[in-house]
Amino acid sequence: MEKITLSFAPLPAIIAMTILQACAGTAGTRCAKPTLVPSDATHATTQVRVTIATATEGAYLRYTLDGSTPTGGPSGNGTQIPEAKGSVVFTVGPREKTLQAIAYKEGLEDSAIAIGTYAYESPY
Repeated sequence: MEKITLSFAPLPAIIAMTILQACAGTAGTRCAKPTLVPSDATHATTQVRVTIATATEGAYLRYTLDGSTPTGGPSGNGTQIPEAKGSVVFTVGPREKTLQAIAYKEGLEDSAIAIGTYAYESPY
C-alpha cells in the first residue's frame, strides 16, 4: 500500500478567496457617488458650469441648489439629469451656493451625496 500525504495549507487561502468573492458581490448594490467638476469654487465668476457624473452605468442623477437634500427615484427631490453624466450652469452671488447631487438606479441603493460649494468673490 502506497502512503499518500495530503497538505491542507492552501485551505485557508481558498476559504479567504471564497469569502472575498462573496463580499465583492455586495459592493455592487449601491450607486457610485457622483463627482463634481469643479468640486468647488471660491473665486467663481457670476456663472459656474459644473459637470456631474457617476461611474454607475445606467444611473440617473438628481441635484439641488436650494439647500435641500436630493433623493433618487422617479418622484425624488431635485432636478433630474436622465443619464449618468450631465452639466448644470447656475449663477452665484451675492451669497454662495451649495450644489448637492445623488446618483440612483432601479435595483440599487442611492449613492452617497456629493456636495460642492461655489462662491462669488469680487475682484475689487
